[in-house]
Amino acid sequence: MKEIEKISIDVVLLFPQNINNICKELNKKSDKENYVSFEDNYNPHITLGMGSIYIKDIEDFKNELKIIIESYSSPEIKIVSLNFGKYVYFDIEISKELKNIHTKVFDLINKYNAGDVAKENFYDMKENSSLIDWVNNFRINSSYNNYHPHITLGIGIKEIPLIFPIIFKPTIVGLFHLGIHGTCYKQVGNFNFKGNI
Repeated sequence: MKEIEKISIDVVLLFPQNINNICKELNKKSDKENYVSFEDNYNPHITLGMGSIYIKDIEDFKNELKIIIESYSSPEIKIVSLNFGKYVYFDIEISKELKNIHTKVFDLINKYNAGDVAKENFYDMKENSSLIDWVNNFRINSSYNNYHPHITLGIGIKEIPLIFPIIFKPTIVGLFHLGIHGTCYKQVGNFNFKGNI
């Protein structure tokens, strides 16, 4: 089997335990036949940017990402609603601070862009999925002015009583080899915000 030269990546905000607990409780109500369980070490997260990178460039990318993240304080995140579609997700308010971090991170992802990805470039992806097109079109559809931060929770979750907004500050930024359903399981690196070093 040919060794892969590049991987799909997701640079994400990771959460304090109280927010992880809320996400895990909602995820428990998800359709486990068609989505992952956060109890199996999948990490709820907010994507800052997705893309591809050559394996040979990962360490250089991590060094530059570390400099970017350490130049920012952890942003205040405001969860404003729970939304229902194919996936159930928390909608996040786009603050100027969050948009700035996304822009810097995605500029770096573009700098190291390794081109389009296929299923073999994802972590544990056994068959083709719409996620492949999502990543390959992230720059056009989901970045910069089209950036739409959210927290995917699962499929088929029924509404439960929550009081919004839910406000918190992320703990760290994670770099993951992107997996099925856009999930974060295999961590490649993590980075502290200014003041959390």
